[in-house]
Amino acid sequence: MNRPPADDRTHRAFLANLRHELRTPLNAVIGYSEMLLEDVADGGPEELSSDLEKINAASVQLLSLVNDALDPARVAAVETGADLESLGVRLRHDLRTPITAVVGYSEMLLEEAEDLGAEDAVLDLQKIHSSAERFLFLIDDVADFSKIEAGEVTSHLGATETSDMIRAAVTTGETPREDGEIRADGNPLLIVNDNEVNRDVLARQLKRQGHVTFGAENGRQALEMVREREFDLMLLDIVMPEMNGYEVLRHLKADARLRDIPVIMISALDEIETCVRCIAMGAEDYLQKPFDPVLLRARIGASLDKKRLRDAEVEYLRNVDQVTAAAAAVETGEFDPEAIGQVAKRPDELGQLARVFQRMAREVRAREQRLKQEVRQLRIEIDETRTARQVAEITETDYFQDLQKKVDKLRFRADKP
Repeated sequence: MNRPPADDRTHRAFLANLRHELRTPLNAVIGYSEMLLEDVADGGPEELSSDLEKINAASVQLLSLVNDALDPARVAAVETGADLESLGVRLRHDLRTPITAVVGYSEMLLEEAEDLGAEDAVLDLQKIHSSAERFLFLIDDVADFSKIEAGEVTSHLGATETSDMIRAAVTTGETPREDGEIRADGNPLLIVNDNEVNRDVLARQLKRQGHVTFGAENGRQALEMVREREFDLMLLDIVMPEMNGYEVLRHLKADARLRDIPVIMISALDEIETCVRCIAMGAEDYLQKPFDPVLLRARIGASLDKKRLRDAEVEYLRNVDQVTAAAAAVETGEFDPEAIGQVAKRPDELGQLARVFQRMAREVRAREQRLKQEVRQLRIEIDETRTARQVAEITETDYFQDLQKKVDKLRFRADKP
């Protein structure tokens, strides 16, 4: 008997979150194994190279198997419940062999790394091993296609946040999509992801590219952090508890002070609708996990370049306003050349204009000072001339002359013996 057709939104929601659950530990295995291989190439213990390559190859193979097996079109083509259950059994079988190899190789490498005293490698291999065991557990716990029937989906995945997203998809018609110090040339990058391993992998990859990063374990914490300090870029996961990536992005774009922070959405999903929705909401770019290091570097570099250009344009317009205000201050006689001191340091034409403006303003001020000094000197001379004229007018009168003669006579008599 044919199985009842599942609601399409529920069907897509189930598969999207199933892929997310299975990809998350695989992303960690791929990320850590790639970094360990880079360390070996840079002079690390070569004895680890061969098995690391096998771990990386097996994890890439697993990722491909998950993508193929959980293709919505492939699952939708299955007509009966028995065939659907058979598909799940085959998936578990196909995934078990390579993941078992990852677990085995990581255990052997752990012993070798401990014998070699490679402490950093030991820590990363422990993370690979725990992620592989997590994936092995999920094979039996998650990959059960019989739960795709509506009504059983929400109880299957177990995680509260995943169930909430699926219920939201069914009711709203939206398919849930998965998802220190400061650099000398700017501010740090903020990684927002509720999975500690995912944050660590991405932070380590970015550190190797010369970036400084901070981490936030949920959307609310991320919003608090961007309000407290400046970040050049946010790498935002989509599926998170409490506040998912879409909600964080919506809050950022609604805040005039925060809307210009470039956001790259990150996700383990490969659905084009996810990318389209994120870009439409204002995201700068979209990256699918696991990240290709070259693509990661290129996307982040492009986003930072755009931010630097945007910041430079904003600063330019602010400087133009300063020069305009300085011109108005000249008219009112309140201009201070230091008011455009920072603008004058610019190496471009606006800086040259500010320097010319400063020089002209200083010359005008100096000329005014000279004129004021000349006016003061003229006033002194005028006062002296006026005083001399007034004295002359008094001394030349007949009365004054008679008094002067009398004074001379008295002086002559006083001088006679």
